Amino acid sequence: MPCPWYQYGVCTSPKLPGPTDAIVSAQRCLSDTEYKSCQYYVEPPASKSNQQRSVRKDKLKIYTPIHAIPQEIQIECPFATITRTEGNILIAYCKVLDRPLTKYEAITCSKYWRDCPYRLASPE
Repeated sequence: MPCPWYQYGVCTSPKLPGPTDAIVSAQRCLSDTEYKSCQYYVEPPASKSNQQRSVRKDKLKIYTPIHAIPQEIQIECPFATITRTEGNILIAYCKVLDRPLTKYEAITCSKYWRDCPYRLASPE
């Protein structure tokens, strides 16, 4: 398993002021255990609690042209929820990704949720 702080080619360690690729060594970051010797490595929290997730969900900024989904979409995945925002906009939210889905992702999620790699990799 690669380093949990290595994402999209950058280090996102909480010890750093922000994501950077200046300290990334693919050999170390992608190894199974070697990344633990990195000075920027810290143990990740066990998992986010539902309370932490709901706090973030309330603070999300929704951009209607991207996130608004049609009324007829139904998503059967247990990690997805369809909710209405304060502005009465219907959005899909993925609990595994911890973010709202775009309308195109929501349509794909609706059709192919059983094969979703995020759902299959979820620790829950």
